[in-house]
Order: sequence, then structure tokens, then C-alpha cells
Amino acid sequence: MSPPQASGEAIAGGAAGGANTSDPVTRANRNQRAASDPAASAFVAASAGSGKTKLLIDRLLRLMLAGSDPARLLCLTYTRAAAAEMAMRLNRVLASWVGIEDGALDRELAALGVAANADQRAAARELFARVLDLPGGMRISTIHAFCQSVLRRFPLEAALSPHFRLIEEADAALARQEAREAVLAAALGQKRQEAALTFLAATTDADTFAALVETISADGPRWERFLRLGVEQQGSALRRALGITATSLPDLLTAAARGIPDEATLRAALQTTAAQGSPSVAARATALLAWLEKDIPARTACWAEWHRLFVTAEGLPLALSSLLNKNLLRAAPALAAPIEAAQRHALEIADQRAALALAEATLALLTLAGPMRADYAARKEAGGYLDYHDLISRTLALLDAERVGWVLYKLDGGIDHLLIDEAQDTAPAQWRIARALSAEFFAGAGARGARRTVFAVGDVKQSIYSFQGAAPAELRPARDAWRRAVEAAGATWRDVPLDVSFRAAAPILDLVDAVFADPQAAHGVVEPGERLSHQAARRGAAGRVELWPLLRAPEAPAEAPSWSLPDSNRGQSTARQRLAERLAGWIAATVRGGEVLASRGRAVQAGDVLVLVRRRDAFSAALVRALKAADVRVAGLDRLSLTEPPAVADLLTLCDVLLLPEDELSLAALLTSPLGGLSDDSLMALALERREGLWETLRARAAERAEWQDAADFLQRLRARVDFTTPFALLTEALGRLGGRARLYARLGPEAAEPVDELLAAARSYGETHPPSLQGFVQWVRSSGAEIKREAEAAGNAVRVMTVHGAKGLQAPLVILPDTTGLPPPERAPLLWAEDPAGGEVPLWAPRKDMRSAAFSRLLAARGERQREEHNRLLYVALTRAEDWLVVCGAEGGKAPPETCWYRLVERGMARCDAARDEACLAIDTSGERLARVLSSPQSAPLEAMPAREVVSDVPLPPWAGRAPDWRPAPLPAEPALPTPLAPSRPEGAEDGPVPPAASPLGARERAGAAARQRGQILHALLQHLPDIPPSRQASAAAAFLARSGLTAARAAALAEEALALLRDPELAPLFGPQGRAEVPITGVIGGRVVGGMIDRLAVLPDRVLIADYKTSAAVPRHAAATPVLYLRQMAAYRAVLRAIHGDRPVLCALVWTASCRVDFLPASLLDAAARAWEIPA
Repeated sequence: MSPPQASGEAIAGGAAGGANTSDPVTRANRNQRAASDPAASAFVAASAGSGKTKLLIDRLLRLMLAGSDPARLLCLTYTRAAAAEMAMRLNRVLASWVGIEDGALDRELAALGVAANADQRAAARELFARVLDLPGGMRISTIHAFCQSVLRRFPLEAALSPHFRLIEEADAALARQEAREAVLAAALGQKRQEAALTFLAATTDADTFAALVETISADGPRWERFLRLGVEQQGSALRRALGITATSLPDLLTAAARGIPDEATLRAALQTTAAQGSPSVAARATALLAWLEKDIPARTACWAEWHRLFVTAEGLPLALSSLLNKNLLRAAPALAAPIEAAQRHALEIADQRAALALAEATLALLTLAGPMRADYAARKEAGGYLDYHDLISRTLALLDAERVGWVLYKLDGGIDHLLIDEAQDTAPAQWRIARALSAEFFAGAGARGARRTVFAVGDVKQSIYSFQGAAPAELRPARDAWRRAVEAAGATWRDVPLDVSFRAAAPILDLVDAVFADPQAAHGVVEPGERLSHQAARRGAAGRVELWPLLRAPEAPAEAPSWSLPDSNRGQSTARQRLAERLAGWIAATVRGGEVLASRGRAVQAGDVLVLVRRRDAFSAALVRALKAADVRVAGLDRLSLTEPPAVADLLTLCDVLLLPEDELSLAALLTSPLGGLSDDSLMALALERREGLWETLRARAAERAEWQDAADFLQRLRARVDFTTPFALLTEALGRLGGRARLYARLGPEAAEPVDELLAAARSYGETHPPSLQGFVQWVRSSGAEIKREAEAAGNAVRVMTVHGAKGLQAPLVILPDTTGLPPPERAPLLWAEDPAGGEVPLWAPRKDMRSAAFSRLLAARGERQREEHNRLLYVALTRAEDWLVVCGAEGGKAPPETCWYRLVERGMARCDAARDEACLAIDTSGERLARVLSSPQSAPLEAMPAREVVSDVPLPPWAGRAPDWRPAPLPAEPALPTPLAPSRPEGAEDGPVPPAASPLGARERAGAAARQRGQILHALLQHLPDIPPSRQASAAAAFLARSGLTAARAAALAEEALALLRDPELAPLFGPQGRAEVPITGVIGGRVVGGMIDRLAVLPDRVLIADYKTSAAVPRHAAATPVLYLRQMAAYRAVLRAIHGDRPVLCALVWTASCRVDFLPASLLDAAARAWEIPA
């Protein structure tokens, strides 16, 4: 087959083909079918709500329907949740295809653009089974999960332990902390390191330094390359990047003092200015002349004075009018040139001075941070750990290494189609991995084989994860590189836009387009000269946008009132706190008042509401508190510190007290917590006027009050176990049997459940990788910075309060944006990268503003510009989460909100909407004087068929959870004991009596013992199999079997005769006759114990039951009474089980000793005694 002709297609809204391009849904479906074409590679620019996930699933389905092996498809997503959602939806579709009627299946295939016929239907129905049969399922995963699988497959090539593990965030934080402490301790006494430590201690704080070290430890290849340089090379690279010409500050200032430009002309100009200028100008000229009169050393020492005369108090260059007044400049314009030259020289020296300080600060940071990074890496390697950054860097190194090119060959052979989701958030290193994976798709044998494709879907407007390495500037080069490779191979490439929103109502999209028509808002969102335009698929659906007036801060009293004794809390709330309270009240009224979502034909529920904030701060916490106070179901913040919830704080305080009861502050806090159960008055009665410590007093006086006794018993029971159990077991005991969980729920409510479970999960995780130390666990939790991450979709029917970053990919009928009047905070001590003229990159760190040279300031301005662009993109993501109703509000503090804040951008966008109108905003102003701007449309289309949201009511606490103040925990009823397993033929310990003797392999009778065992095994086999052979053929069968046993002819003949004699024994005839069975498994519950074993021979007769067991021991007892007790217990247990089954018949037991070919029928008295000894029913 000849390859397809090269084709680079740009799909647009007005493409030909006869489709009705005026219908947005028709156009969207056409573009989606073009993008999901399995024969073409494509890059899709998908706006918010345009069906990106559906498109990815459609492409996977069409690839498989076109014959692609599901095992050779790789889809990389950005989050685990997205991967799980995609896999679930894909499997749901495939499962539905198995059982639906042919007509329905044909319609679904036609919607995918697949011609339906009998073969295609059969292939579609088989896909579900093929996917289920794949080991691990379809390869839909995050880039990190994929990298982990690659490294698991090639650990030796990647120079890794085959058993490497992903490090927990808590362990990583603790390892970084230990690395910092180790390096700082080692720095003392070492000149260079100690000097660096002294410098850093004077210029930054501990938290900032820890954050810098964490950044340096996480960022991979750039730091690796730079830190490999020696100290001198690092210094040279810094000087090249910053343009530093001097080797030291004294050299710089000495050369500057000596090199004043055209000093003679400058002196003359200054003398004229001092004589004829205005008073302020003359004074400045006089001061400059005085500095010029100094000798070089004095000039050097006073250089700061010279520089200060050319700049403002803020360090900015003075205007020429401050150096020369207008009249003087008009009369003698030649005076300006030498003075301006001197000013430029002073500013250049100041910049060089800042650059030197910047280089010194950077080297000081690297002097300590470099070893800390190395120490952290060594700790990970020693434990066999990798972190998420390592997964990317190690995989990239593996794919880049020339010596393991066959790794790429093997990976390439397993991937035919590569799909990338959220391409706009893919980091540069991740793009390199994607390019390496697809490098052979369109070159050499890869291009000549089966048709292979690449596919990416993303939206630069939604790139908001720069803090995780996302670089939207990489998106276009990555797309162009793929397009060139595809077209060079003669394959089809398509650029497909998706701008039809299936999510938002028209008023919301109209506002979005109007907001980003503003150049300030469009910066970083759309390309210059382009205009953002969305089309609504939900035409005729009701929608509403509200822009509330800003809530102003309360006016401060004109005069402070006279002081009076405070008798109540009269704290003044801020505007943001008041906004949280007003917003909570409005949400409560909206949910309870039956406000209708017109497009859905039902009332608003708490689960419909999504509140988006820019960051988690005091406002978001205040809003959650206010919602709870208004009795509105709220899921809480989407992420919070593990140690922050009160329930976890109480449990950690419990651990503190168990470790050190003499810590009276912790003990007092515990006693008044839900776990202690004391009121403040009860604690005062216990603690006041005591002569001993609080712990001793509690134990001594516990009997005086019930609550004191309960608290003392609770603590003493746990204290007795603290040194002998794991943290997980201890917390489980405190929460379960001792009633701690119920106490916490009774006071803190059901929302305490999740933090408690997270702490238990942390304790279990800690126990799997650390020694079971309670002190270590408490330290581990508090120093790890572990967080509780709530799944937004698991919130149920509750208001969700989330950051915009956390809400990416989510949507809600009612979205509220209250955090709109601020800008991203500036970085306190930015760490930037500059280009080294000699090649590579150089890190720059300026802890103070006076260290920011011109080069650094340019880099900082560029980063600030990127942050402003991302700030705009974050607004786009926030606005496009809304389906039906969008509310934008904010609080105004002491200063007016900046013009580029979200509120002002939305305000200007609303002003562009001609259909917007004013309405009273009672949520902000109960008087109705302040108005909101509203943009809305009525419901004109039939109601949408949407699944009703599940209504989850508040679940009342169960009776055991402490419904009354005097409730006390009571132990649960004892559960029936599980049957204890008993293997009758296996000794359980010394108490089971003597074990039958075994010959030592080192003894003199070794050969005799081995021969006896061999004889017993052969006789056992003969007795098992000969009864199944007709008696006339048993002798010949025995001879044939023994001929292969290795025995001499005489021994074989004797052993055959003994076996046949046992088979002919009249007493044993029923066992070896037609009613006998060999190797019968038996199981039963006798006396609360599970009995299991294998009976060598069993015969169930009308009047009795016979059992026999073969014993190959070389030591045969002289008579039945001398039978070892282990064998007696075994037969007694078998007898008990068979009696329970055949209660109307006696059970007779026999032992066949193969060493002597003797049969012993065991007397009932012996078995009864053995049964009594081991508590087996006789």
C-alpha cells in the first residue's frame, strides 16, 4: 500500500462540505469527527467546556475500531483523576456495546463516523473483552505513572534499584529537613561554609531558606549541570551572565573613583552650577565638588555619598531638572553633557555593585544548598526512593542515553498511537519525553510500517500550572515539530479548533468574550490581534451573570472612644470577613428559599454551588466557618494541612501526653478536649491548690468525680500500651475500644471523620516504612507538612470551596468568585535563571532589592509579565467553570482595587455588554441603594434532560456517638470467637506432647533411616493405587511398579508380597474393597476449632465407619498403647469429625506401620483420653 499523501489541514468553522455551519453543535460535531479520525495526527485547541474528554474517548474508540491493538495505545493525562475518569467512561461505552441492540449500536458507530456492518458490530462488541484482558487495562495514565512503569521495566539501564519506591511527601519533607540540619551542622568550623551561613543568616529567614533548598532539590537537570561546576567556574559563569568586569567590590570602587568621565570638564560645569544655579541645584553641585576634592582612597570610602547625589530617595535616577534648573540649562546647555555622563557612570557602578552582591549571595546560597541537595539525593538513594521529579528526569536521561538506544527501540515497538491530554500544562522535560517516544513514528521503519499517529489536545488559555513547570510558550514549538515530522512522512496532519461550549449558558460566554476583549485581560490569553469568541451549544438555555458592588471596609471611628473595662468581644471585622458572612447568608437564602435554576427546572441545591478563590487564606477559612454557622452543608476547603483540624490536633496532643504526662500544658489541653471530657470548671477544681503535678493529682483524685475517673482510666490504659505497640494500633485503640472517635464526633460533628481517618492512614503508612515509635510518628507528622486532599466530586450535596487551580476540569451550575480584588503577591527572594554567554544557564538569587542589578531586574520583569499572563488565564478558567449562574463579587479594603485585578476586568467587560442592566443587590446593601450589574437570558428552549443531583441529607450521629453530656464509652458486645484452625497431623508446640522420633541425618543410622523412609513411601504408594486394580492383576502391577523403584529384586518381591498380604487381610478388606476410598480430604468444626486433614483410607459401611492412616516412621511402637500422642490426637480429631457426619455409626481407627507392615486398631479408650487432653469432643 502506498503511503497517504501529505496533508496539512486547518479545520475551521466555515469549512466546506455542505454542513450547516450556522449551527454550533453541527460545527462542533464535524470538528470533533475530524479530530478523532484515526488516520490523521492532530493538534486540537479546545476551549473550556468544548468536550475535550469526549473527544479523547472518541479517538480511542475509533482507533480500536480501525483495528489498532488496545495494548499499543498510550494516552497521557495531567492528573490521576482525569485518567480514572477517562478510563471509566471508556469502559462504560465499551460495556454498553456488548448488549445493546444492533440498531442502537449502529447509531453510536455512525455518531463516531464509523460505517456500521456485521463485521464492525462484531469488532465493537469484542472490544470490551479485549480491554479487560489487557494486563493493567488500557494505558491511560499520568506522565509520572508512565515514567514509573518505564523505569520499572528498565531499572538497570536507568541505574536504579529494581525495587525502587515512590517516596511519600512526608518522608521527603523529613529527609530534606534532615539534610539541611546535617549540612548546617557540618558547616561550623569550615571557613567557606561558615562564611556562607553567616551571610545567609543576615539576609534571609529560615522559612525562605528552606523553600529555596526545596526548590533546588526538586529542580533537576539545570541544577545538576550547574552544581557540577567547581566554585571558581560557578563564579566565572555568574560574572559572565551579569556582565561583571571587576573581581571584587574594592577593586570596582577604586577604579570607579579614579575613572570619573572627563573630570576636568565636570568640575567646571559643577562650579558654574554651584555659582549660578537655584539653591537646591547649587547645593547639590557644591556637594559633588566636595567629593571630587577627595583623594582616591577617600573617594572610594565615600562612594555611596557620590551615588546618592544622583538618585532619588527610592534609588531612581534624578531628572535633569534636579541637577540643572531650567534657566541655567537654557543659558548654558553645554553644562548638561558632563553632569549626565557622571550620573550614568554612577548608575553603572551601582549596577556593577548590585551584580557583585548578587553573585556573592548566589554563591553563598549554593555553598550550602548544593550539599543539601546532594545529601537529600543520597538519602533517597539509600532508601531506594524516587520522587516525582526523579521520575521525569530519570526517564528523560534513559531515553536520551545513546548507550541504551535499544530501550527506545523496545518502547517504540509497543506504542502505535500517542495521545496527550492538557497539552498546555505539559512541562518542557515532559515534551522531550513525548518527542522521544514518537521520534520513530514518522522515520525509518516506523514510518514504513502500520500507520501511526500523534494527538494532543490543549488550550493555552487554560495554562495555569507554571509552579509545576508548565510552559505555555513550549506549546506552539512542540506542535510545529510534530507537524513537520508528520508531513515529512507523507501522513495527514490537522489543526482543529473547538470553540463551542457544551457547558455554559450564552450570557456567561458573552461575558467571557467581553472581558477578554480588553487588551489588559487578553494579555497571555489570546494572541495579539486575535479576538476571543465562544459559541454556546445550549441555545435557549437560561443563564445569569451578576457583578455585585464591592463591599467596602467599615469606616473607622473619627475619634477613639474613652477606655472602659472590656466586658465583651467587640472586635471590628474586616471587609473580607464581612463579605464571607454576607456571602454565606446569601447562599443559605438561595438554597433554602427555593431559588430556581430555570434551565434545569428545579431549585438550587447546596451541591450546585462552587466558590472559587485564588488561594487558601483567612477569607476561605472565614467563608467555611460562616457557611457552617448558617447551617449550610459545606465540604470544607479542598486541601488543608493534616495537623490543622481540631480532631487531629487533639489526637496529637494525646500522643504528647502519653509520651510525657508531666507536660502540664498539653495535659490540661487534652483534659478539656473531647477526648478528656472535662469542662473548664472541672479542670480548675482539679488543678487549683494542688501540691503535685497535674498528672499525679489526676490519678490521686480520680475517684472524686466521674469525669476525672474516666479521663484517668482512658490515659492509664493507653499509657500501659504506649511502649509496646505501634502508633497505628495505639490510635486505633484510643479511637475504637476506648471511645475516642465517638467523643470527637459528639463535639466536633461528622466533619471530624475525614481528618481522623487521614491521621490513621498516615500512622499506617508510617508503620510500613519506619520503626514503630510514637515519638517518631508525632515528629514525622508535624514536620512533614502533609495535607488532606479532598476529592471535589465526592463532596455530595454540599457547597464546595476550592482554589481555581483545584477546580480545573470541574464545573457547577452556580459559581461564585469572591476573591477578585487582589493581585499575585510579589516574590520576596526570587530565584531566577539567566543565560550564560558561554552556554548553559546560571541561577541568580537576590534576597534584597539593593542586589537586583539591571540584568536581574529585566529577568524579574519578564517573570512578572508571565505571572500577570497566568493571572489572566486563571480568570478565564474561573469564569468558564459556571454552567448556568455566575456571581462575581469582592471586598474593598483601605485602597482602591488595582485596575488589572479580576473585579476591574470583569467590571469593564460587563460595561461592554449592551444587554446588562442594574438590579438592587440586597446581599451587599440591604437598603437597595447599591446596584449590581446583571446579564441574563430567559429559558426559551425545552428543559434539558439532566440527571438530578442526588440529595444527601445530614446524617445524624449514631446512638454510640455520644448524644448526651453524661455519655460514656462502653465496650462493644463481645463477638463470637472465630474457630481456631487445627491440623491434626501437625504438631503445634511442646504442649502437644512428644513428637514421633526422626532419625538424625548426621547419626550412625542415617542410611538405615533413609532406607526405612524409602520403604514406607513405596508401600504407601502400593496401598493407595493397588486397590483400584482388579485382584487378578494386582501382583503383576506391583512387580512392574517396583521394577522402577531401584530396589533389588529380592527386596522388591518381599515388599510386593507384604502389600498384597495387607490387601487380603480380612479385617482390612472393607478399606481396600469397592467401598474404600483413598486420600479423602476432611474438614469440620469441632469444639470451636476447624479440623482439616487428609485420611489415607476411608470406608463408610452400613454398620460402621473405618479409617486407616499410613505411618512411615522407622520407629514402630511395640503395641497400640505406645502410639505417639500426636498420632492419637490426629485420629481422635478425625473420629470426631466423622462422628458429627455419621452420628449413627461407630468410627473405628487403624494405623498401618509401613516399616513393619503391621496394622494397629486403636482402642476407643486411647482415643477418648487423647480427645480429652486436647479438648476434642469424644
